[in-house]
Amino acid sequence: KIEAKHCTPALGSQGGGPQLGTRSAQVVALGFVDYMHELMDATDCLLTKAGPGTIAEAAIKALPVVVTSYLPGQEAGNVRFVTENGFGVFEPRPREAAQTVSIWLRNPDLMALMARQASKAGRPSASKEIARDLAAALKQHLEIA
Repeated sequence: KIEAKHCTPALGSQGGGPQLGTRSAQVVALGFVDYMHELMDATDCLLTKAGPGTIAEAAIKALPVVVTSYLPGQEAGNVRFVTENGFGVFEPRPREAAQTVSIWLRNPDLMALMARQASKAGRPSASKEIARDLAAALKQHLEIA
């Protein structure tokens, strides 16, 4: 189980930085993991590229998001999804992304607002809805054929 706060899926950290008071940061690069849901449960916010699965899960988990990069074309809409729904920002510059997170972590009201916005944007039942719609379409197709 992951118990620490202030973790991110790609980089896990505990505590804060010099701007967060006396706590220090410990950052660990993780690479691919099969317990992403546990990492997201243990984090306050997420720094990520705009992958659709990651953005969707972050919204379902009510996580504020800093999008640091995206694949032109296929992921550009995911950046807009995050920013237009008010649960994150696009910041490709590492220093500025870190400053954004630092500001967020010092502002619990802002974090709570973005978490609410993420939760509103999340669709935890989307996979079931898609499966149900596909099954209905297949049934209709078989009845016609």
